[in-house]
Amino acid sequence: MKIADLFFPPQCPSCGELLSFDGFFGASGVERAALCPDCLPLWEKEKEEPCGLCGEKVINCQCATKMMQSAGCKTFCKLVYYRPGNREEVGNRIVYRIKDHADRNAVNFLAGELAPQIRARMQAGEWGGNAFFVTYLPRRAGTILKSGNDQAKELAAALAKQLELPLIPAVGRHAKNRTPQKFLGPAKRLSNATAAFYLREKYQSRVAGKTAILVDDIVTSGASMTAGVRLLRRAGAKGFLAVAVASDECNRNPVVVTPEPQNERGYAPYR
Repeated sequence: MKIADLFFPPQCPSCGELLSFDGFFGASGVERAALCPDCLPLWEKEKEEPCGLCGEKVINCQCATKMMQSAGCKTFCKLVYYRPGNREEVGNRIVYRIKDHADRNAVNFLAGELAPQIRARMQAGEWGGNAFFVTYLPRRAGTILKSGNDQAKELAAALAKQLELPLIPAVGRHAKNRTPQKFLGPAKRLSNATAAFYLREKYQSRVAGKTAILVDDIVTSGASMTAGVRLLRRAGAKGFLAVAVASDECNRNPVVVTPEPQNERGYAPYR
């Protein structure tokens, strides 16, 4: 246990319950769990939900959204599915926790969960031996002022430390207040994200020829990830691995649009 724990006792980032006391300075020799005994099995269950596309458990699934694939990012590591507005799911509660609070315990826990999946992909060799670096999609300045926290930055920093890779903040965000992605439909998300982010030119030489591990907290359509990949490609990055805590549930079983029936002239019938 750290001295700071006496004044700010660690809490389960899912339910807020105080975590058990393990003795001063880790005297028990066992690292404190990041989740309480009630939330941990629920979290493990959420990580095992199957992807509707590849059939793998979500924690092992690599499926990227079509938008991300179109930009050249074909591998997407995540831990759980996100259900918008649902604060009952353990995964959702942890995501809200890192969004709304600078909870290092939660950030380090999530980085520890993601790191083995990222290492496995790095060792797969699909990027031709390129050097890797970690970067992230920064949060809106106004939101950081309200919460005092940029969860993507914190998660990327924790991952860079665990993976022993450089953290390069190559993507910036314009100060001008833009509409949050959650208020936009799929058609407008990409144009909004493209206008929101920019490439920090001074980092271009450190990015060129390398594979980017691009970090965010949640991926819905993949528009922000796509915008980030395009910028990094412009800087000379040669490979891309997208990483997030959660993928929106809409990506689990994408809706299949059935083409309208057409007459012999190729027009849909009048209704």
